[in-house]
Amino acid sequence: MDKALLRKDFLMKRIRLTQEEASIKTDLIIKNLLQSLELLAFETVHIFLPQLGKNEIDTWKIIPQLRISFPDVSIAVPYVIPGTREMEHCLLDSQTILIPNQWKIPEPDPQSSKIIYPENIDVVLVPLLAFDLKGYRVGYGGGYYDRFLAQCRPDTIRIGLSYFGPVDEIGDIDPYDVPLHYCITPGQTYQF
Repeated sequence: MDKALLRKDFLMKRIRLTQEEASIKTDLIIKNLLQSLELLAFETVHIFLPQLGKNEIDTWKIIPQLRISFPDVSIAVPYVIPGTREMEHCLLDSQTILIPNQWKIPEPDPQSSKIIYPENIDVVLVPLLAFDLKGYRVGYGGGYYDRFLAQCRPDTIRIGLSYFGPVDEIGDIDPYDVPLHYCITPGQTYQF
């Protein structure tokens, strides 16, 4: 299937999840994620914040678990630079002021937040709608994360989070698509 069809199909599948189903699946993803992260060495992890009303994985439940399990790790979150398809990345701590953007995604106030550069990020938790058995993903189609991942170090670990298992193959991969190293689902962790 191509990205447009997968995007439409998986958006619908995700919207159809009840709040209880989404919460249970998120808890299982967190469990599998923490087990996977225990095997990695990292100092800074980048995490996306969920878009309101889209039934995305609730990363607000992941953040406190990261802080408990890895107390010395810094957490970065994205800020979309207005009028571009580029992101900056800011430290998320108790001082961070969050403001919803045009897509209702909470973002750090870039004027008062500490910038974290892509080359200093060790692990990126990547949002997605669907992924395939080669580690390629379908997002919302803006290319924000592919641009960001291309700026990271080659050894930065890319981990997708998905309510659903993989499709066999995404048919229209292009040269700018950056594959994942892992994808965490409620049922298992896929490594590519």
